[in-house]
Amino acid sequence: MTNLPRSIFREDAVRRYLEGREKSILPRLVSPRTFIYLWLLLGLLSVSSLIAWFTKVPMYASGKAIVVRLSNQRIVVATFFEPQHLASLRKTKKLFLNFDVRGVGGASRNENRKSHSMITVEPEIISPDTIQKRFVLNSQTAQQITRPSAVAIAQLEPIPENLSAAAYLGSVGHAKAEVGSQRIISVLPLIGQFFEQ
Repeated sequence: MTNLPRSIFREDAVRRYLEGREKSILPRLVSPRTFIYLWLLLGLLSVSSLIAWFTKVPMYASGKAIVVRLSNQRIVVATFFEPQHLASLRKTKKLFLNFDVRGVGGASRNENRKSHSMITVEPEIISPDTIQKRFVLNSQTAQQITRPSAVAIAQLEPIPENLSAAAYLGSVGHAKAEVGSQRIISVLPLIGQFFEQ
C-alpha cells in the first residue's frame, strides 16, 4: 500500500476553501446602510424636483412711485414702470408701495410693504414730458422719470390722522407690481436656464 503524502492542511479547511472558490463572490463596494441612505437621498431629490417643477412663485416689476394730485383734486400715488410691463399691469389689482418717510404707504423702509388698491392703468405708454405736464411735477421730482413709462394709479392709504394727504405731495418712493409667475426650478442656478418660460 502506497502512502499518499499527508497534507499540512486540515481536511475541513481544504473543503471550505474549495467550496468558497466555487461560489461567485461580488465585491462589497457599499454597505447595506449606505445603500439605504443613497435610496433615501434619491427619493428626496425626486420629491424636491417635483415640488420645484409644479410650484410657482410671483415675479415683480419695480418702478417709481410719486404722490400726485389729479385734475379732480384727488391725491393719489402715480407709479411708473418699464413699458414692457403694461399688459401685465392691466391684469394685476394690487401694488406694493414703499416710501422713505413713515406714514405714506403705511411703512418705513425697514417695515414690510403694504398692498394698495389700483385705481387704473393708463392705456398706453406715456413720455416723460407728458408725465411732467399731466401730473404737474416740479423739476426735481420730474428728474425721477427719465424714460417712457407704463403708468398705474393707486390709492394713497393709509395716512396718519394728524396729517393731510396734501402734506405728502411730491413724495417719491418705490413701487412693485406682480407681473406674472414662474416655476421655482427656473430660478435655480445652472439648470434654471433650461426651464425658463
